[in-house]
Amino acid sequence: MKDCRWEPSDQQHQIASLDELRQHCAVAQSDMLGHAVLTHNAVCSVIENHDTFSNAAGSHLSVPNGMDPPEHSIFREAIEPYFSSQRLSEFEPACREIARTVISQIHKDKPLEVVSKIAKPFALHIQCAFLGWPDSLTNTLGEWLEANQKAIVNNDRAALKEKADEFEALIHQQLDVRRQSKTTKDDNTRRLMNEEVTANGETRRLNEEEIVSILRNWTAGEVGTIAAAIGSIFYFFAQNPDIADKLRNNQLNVDDAIDEILRIDPPLISNRRRATKDTEISGCPVKQGEKVTVLWASANRDEAVFGKADAFNPERNKANNLLYGRGIHICPGAPLARMELRIFTEELLKHFGEFKVTDEPKRANYPSGGFKNLIVEVT
Repeated sequence: MKDCRWEPSDQQHQIASLDELRQHCAVAQSDMLGHAVLTHNAVCSVIENHDTFSNAAGSHLSVPNGMDPPEHSIFREAIEPYFSSQRLSEFEPACREIARTVISQIHKDKPLEVVSKIAKPFALHIQCAFLGWPDSLTNTLGEWLEANQKAIVNNDRAALKEKADEFEALIHQQLDVRRQSKTTKDDNTRRLMNEEVTANGETRRLNEEEIVSILRNWTAGEVGTIAAAIGSIFYFFAQNPDIADKLRNNQLNVDDAIDEILRIDPPLISNRRRATKDTEISGCPVKQGEKVTVLWASANRDEAVFGKADAFNPERNKANNLLYGRGIHICPGAPLARMELRIFTEELLKHFGEFKVTDEPKRANYPSGGFKNLIVEVT
């Protein structure tokens, strides 16, 4: 196999660079990412083998996505009810109201920077509503996410520690509000505080560290990917007005269409694993303890599986789409994300007929997907 390297910090257009690299390399080497896994087949071989490739790859507790069996299933069972059809049905009216409010800020025939004015506000407001946090926290949360993202890009360990401490303090504040007030409504944050897990025959409540970890995953992870997804949807409709028309006329399943749009233009770039023993990935030797990064953004555009990477074909590609992962670690919040994106898309297409990109868009840098800057005019 040809020796390959891929450093995220070197890329101006990370998706294009991954497309090029994947043509001759299933696994690239990276100082930042370790073994960077590129092809669909190689990514599946990693994510479906959790005994060899551990999800416990980070430096802090990550519940449940940074856990391995049997611990993973214990905590996964506790959080899955938060994304049940009943819970989502109860949340849908609030979700639609937020979508309508954000979309009402779009004015016809006037260029708009979609990422900062629409995508991020929608993601922040929707997540605060899901958690039961006050709307006043959206600015604080948004500023924190921007600073944390910058620290990740710069690999600034001190800044990352500072941001982690700040976020933990924010969560503790929300937990304290609920402890001190008996009148606070029964929202998802309060429910987590009363959540129980059973292990080794013993049932107990989630501890503070576990609650903080879950809420961190539900914010830091969810907000960034939903915002990136919204930007990609705007861009896709500008490039493919016929697909927008078919959706508007109920000729396509909205969920399947959005999944395919986000296969083509992925909001989530990667996830980490760590090798538990000496092994190999597509012929590339991997030693015990080494870092492995699965690059969803590459695997989901693999021509060997999907044909032309940019060809929109939701029916053909649905079974192999890794947008929400696969196996035991498939994203538990996928039903919520799908509902949020479906509602936003329905409301958007209800109000606007044509989308036009009016300036050269600027792609986001690793680890974010989507766009950093996208100016669109609607009619």
